[in-house]
Amino acid sequence: MPTRPLFSLATLGLLPFSIISMANAQTDPWADEIVSHVSGLGGAPGYDNPQTALGPPERFSGEGAAPGVVSPFQPAWTPLEIVSIGAGGELVLRFDEWIENDPANPHGIDLIIFGNSGFIDGAYPSGVVNGLFGADGGEVSLSEDGVNWFDVPGCLADHAWPTMGWLDSAPYADEPGTIPSNPVLPMDPSVQWDDLINQGWDSILEAYGESAGGVGIDLETTGLERARFVRVQVPDDAIFSPEIDAITDVAPLVVGDLNQDGLVNVNDLLMLLDAWGPVDTDDPADLDQDGVVNVNDLLLILKAWTF
Repeated sequence: MPTRPLFSLATLGLLPFSIISMANAQTDPWADEIVSHVSGLGGAPGYDNPQTALGPPERFSGEGAAPGVVSPFQPAWTPLEIVSIGAGGELVLRFDEWIENDPANPHGIDLIIFGNSGFIDGAYPSGVVNGLFGADGGEVSLSEDGVNWFDVPGCLADHAWPTMGWLDSAPYADEPGTIPSNPVLPMDPSVQWDDLINQGWDSILEAYGESAGGVGIDLETTGLERARFVRVQVPDDAIFSPEIDAITDVAPLVVGDLNQDGLVNVNDLLMLLDAWGPVDTDDPADLDQDGVVNVNDLLLILKAWTF
């Protein structure tokens, strides 16, 4: 078993306290502007504020009424958190920064859409997957200029994977957790949600890893190399009305970014220290892939440090 090293970085003289305490500027991976919104027919009454689709996905929902963590069994649900799009409706969002078709992104995914689908619990309140509810669809297209649009084939905006707000919370916890999920880290597309049928909470946590879930999109499927506009449309004859919580741009993989949040900082450093010693060959903390996490990997972390 890997053991934590019995020394501090100050002992090594490699990391001054001023670096640990330095604030890191983060880029904005969220949608920035509502370009247009048409509610459509049959949308959920009161869920008509498109501004709720800006910013990050919700981690905690129902404050003041029935508060609880956002989990795969308990999605965001209040009108302050999601916007509903009925038949014939649409939502168009714009990003300030380009969404790039970048093979260096985790799993090649460039964009993530968060709705309010959820898993049906077959053993409430234990959290055993027995189906999917609230997966209400919504066709997705992307554009560079907001004029010429390219469909994302086979993509449904409000579908699996349901949002995971915290990595250390129970399925129906009524208090926030302490370890947030990563909303710019996509799910592995080789894993399908129905692979978890009859699986319990531990298997769900393993499938999510550090991801917050969502519907992942690879720009490669559209023929676009970059996009700035995202459109969700609902056909005129649709029965269900999808809900949108957030849309996020995926951060490229960075050497040393162990938690894949786009930064190399003290959080990644702590993960490296936790893995110190001999590890499996696929351990992300083993940056030089020599089978052991040691000072060589530590130096690579420091070289890539985000200021």
